[in-house]
Formats: sequence, structure tokens, C-alpha cells
Amino acid sequence: MNVKHFGFLLFFGLISFGAFSQAREDNSRPSATKATPQKGFQLDKVVVGGNLGAQFGDLTYIEVSPTVGYKLTEKWLAGVGARYIYVKPRLLPSSNIIGGAIFQQYAILEQAVLHAEMEYLSFENINTPGERINFLSPLVGAGYRSSIGGNSFASILILFNLNDDINSPYSNPILRFNFGFGL
Repeated sequence: MNVKHFGFLLFFGLISFGAFSQAREDNSRPSATKATPQKGFQLDKVVVGGNLGAQFGDLTYIEVSPTVGYKLTEKWLAGVGARYIYVKPRLLPSSNIIGGAIFQQYAILEQAVLHAEMEYLSFENINTPGERINFLSPLVGAGYRSSIGGNSFASILILFNLNDDINSPYSNPILRFNFGFGL
């Protein structure tokens, strides 16, 4: 089994783990004390956030990565995100990286989370100007998420790209800082 297949199995394994945990949480309460669950979309379960990044000097790097998630349970968050990165090394042409991702986080302890993400990026091939590379990265890891008041949180994640191809824009490990604000 190669690394790509392992990454996809791990990614979908986390989805199954979260679904199993949700079912177990729902079935573990006695039926007499179980409140009637609300059906349909609930705005208070929506979380918006993402990350911003910047670096200036020999390398100019600007990143804007908004995300929108939905709390499937109190422990399980799933969502989508967009990514735009502007990179300008000194003495080289600038590059625009665009993409998106689907992600999920599952709280295994009060503040420890597992994270799985499938990210798509499109960026310029540095060896062939004018040609773009489309790259798919399964990212998995864990991190620390802390409440910053109300329905909001900040997290730090350590992720590993399981598609360690020569065209990968990442070197492992990947360190991410995220924020989320509940509606």
C-alpha cells in the first residue's frame, strides 16, 4: 500500500470514527432524559474563521484562507475552506497559489483534536513558466484547540502531507494557527 492509499484510508477512517462516536453519544443517554433533537439546519452550529499569514523581507508571503464549518456534534466539526497565497521571492517572479479544502476536526479530549483535510492547490511550475500544477494533498494531524470566549476558538495544528511528491508545496511537518468564530 503506497502513501496516497494510506492517506485516503486514514482520512475516511476519521470520518467513520466521528460518525460512530456521534451514534454512540446519541445512544448512550437514557431515553427518558433525552431531549428532542432539533431537526434541520441550525445557525448556531456554524463556525466561520480561517487563518491569515504574512512574511516580508527576502521572501514576501501573504496568505488568506477563510473557512466555514458546521458542528455535527459538540466534538465533531466539518467544513470547507478556500486558500489564496501570494509568494514573491527576491529576484524571482511572483506566484499566485489558489485552492480549496474540505476538512474535519474531532475533539478526542477537551482541548486535543484530530484533524484531517483534503486540499487542492493550483500553482505555477517554477521549471516551466506559464504552466500550472494542480496538486492534491491529504493532510492529517493533531492539535490543541482552546476556547477564546463564547462559541469562538483558536487552535494550533501539526499536520503531515501524505502526498510527499516532488511537486508538493509543503515540507513536513506543517504548522497551522487557526481561528473560528461561532454565529
